[in-house]
Amino acid sequence: MAVLRYLDDAGCLQSRTLDAEQFVIGRAPTCQITFDDDMISREHLRIDIEPDGRFRVRDLGSRNKTYVNGELTSETLLMPGDVIRTGDRIVEFLDDAASPEKIDLEFLTPDRTEPPHCEWVKLKAPLSLTLPQVEQLAALIGDQALTARPEDIANAALGQILLDLQAERGLIALRGDAKTELRPLAQRGLRRPPGGSLTPVSQSFALAPILQSVGGRYPQTASQLNNKLGYAVTALAAPLTYRGDLVGVLYLDRPASKKPFAAAALQYGLAAAAQVGALIGETARKLVRNAAREGVAWISTLRRVQGCLTMPVVASDGFDAAMKLFPGRVRCGDFGEVIHLDEQRCCVLVVDGGGHGITGIVQANALRAAVRAALAVADDVLMDPAALFNQLNRTTAASASRQVVPCTFAGIDMSAGKLVYINAGGMPPLLLIAPGRLVTLDQPSLVLGVDPDCGYEATRVDLPEAFRLVCHTDGLVEVTSVAGEALGEQRLHDVLLHRDAFGSAAEVVARVAQAWSGHLAGAQPDDDALVLAVSRGG
Repeated sequence: MAVLRYLDDAGCLQSRTLDAEQFVIGRAPTCQITFDDDMISREHLRIDIEPDGRFRVRDLGSRNKTYVNGELTSETLLMPGDVIRTGDRIVEFLDDAASPEKIDLEFLTPDRTEPPHCEWVKLKAPLSLTLPQVEQLAALIGDQALTARPEDIANAALGQILLDLQAERGLIALRGDAKTELRPLAQRGLRRPPGGSLTPVSQSFALAPILQSVGGRYPQTASQLNNKLGYAVTALAAPLTYRGDLVGVLYLDRPASKKPFAAAALQYGLAAAAQVGALIGETARKLVRNAAREGVAWISTLRRVQGCLTMPVVASDGFDAAMKLFPGRVRCGDFGEVIHLDEQRCCVLVVDGGGHGITGIVQANALRAAVRAALAVADDVLMDPAALFNQLNRTTAASASRQVVPCTFAGIDMSAGKLVYINAGGMPPLLLIAPGRLVTLDQPSLVLGVDPDCGYEATRVDLPEAFRLVCHTDGLVEVTSVAGEALGEQRLHDVLLHRDAFGSAAEVVARVAQAWSGHLAGAQPDDDALVLAVSRGG
């Protein structure tokens, strides 16, 4: 469901569902959203529903123009999290039917100098908040789901902060292991539009909260606004803190604005960042407590459903196979299977339905059933699966209950000496072609159902007589130790590159399992992790 969130003329948060083919915003009383603001034209902009279900915003010849994510635009397709500015008013576009894209940090410039006219506020400076600001801070907590993740908390809080401060773009990120490393949790308006530009951000200012333990804003006055600096003309940054430790950063900006952030906005930003840091820091404890109470029964039910739908991976005369599932504490739904067609051919399928409850598990098994049925009807699908995945993509996109369910398909035909694969948002398969020789079968493709017009293409590689194919879900490499360090793909590669790793399928899986358990060192994983190995020859 697509909605617009905004603050009305009284400053109250409002949400409107985009349920009409044409949705107009302006000053006229006939508009679907009306703002009493001279900066806004009578009919300022219109949002149309495209035939494929996506939404397009069009400026209607307004006097003060329309901006999307701080960029002047006459019309453009909207993505979840996009921020529309009309005059001085901000409207946030959200669509829970579309999956969010991966957050990157390409908008950060590599500069090491601070932007001019910065006004710094030290962390120890006393905060002076108004009563309305205190009420806004209280609204940041909101209602969180039983198994809310840091990403969920950051996403909800960032949207509220952005509207409260009328910012056009924003980011909440945790600090990484390296000094200047950030791990983004949530963003608004920081996706590069297709074929468009993205106003960059001064890296020194965005990282100041974790490098210098300060928060700040720039410029100090409207007379100091400068569009020629090469990055956003006005910005605000504040540190996320948890029990006295710096854990991340809150960044907000207006790329092309005539109004700088006020001193009161920085005061609110510092307090909001501290509260968000505390909420994120308490998430792990909350998950543990809830999992020990109400969550246990629900996760146990999901685990039973998963167990009933899991098919054992068995070997054949032509292929050895083994699989292991590492159960997660709060999310489950990973599946893997090997479909043997004959002694020369087999199909490997890994589907990750974790994190979406029953709907994720149902969709994961619908995909599995579709692949099995297609192979049973026409076994040439094994080496030419593109048409099947294109149809699955269109069917999934048309479903109102679609979920983000990554999957990986690999078809093996030893009579042709070929392996064909498609990574529909899944982790790339790892192919051992000899002891100490590893090939990553990478192929970045969208998750099924995100874009109905996406065309999938199968990648074909040569296979030697002896090989080991290893497929896994993201929970395997994203699992973190007690120190918060992820296992990572490099550690997994190092395990498989060991010369003794070129053993049977069961031995390969056992080596990966040993590395996984050793890295955890007693920590409890939140998400499912699955590893599946198929081997042939000595």
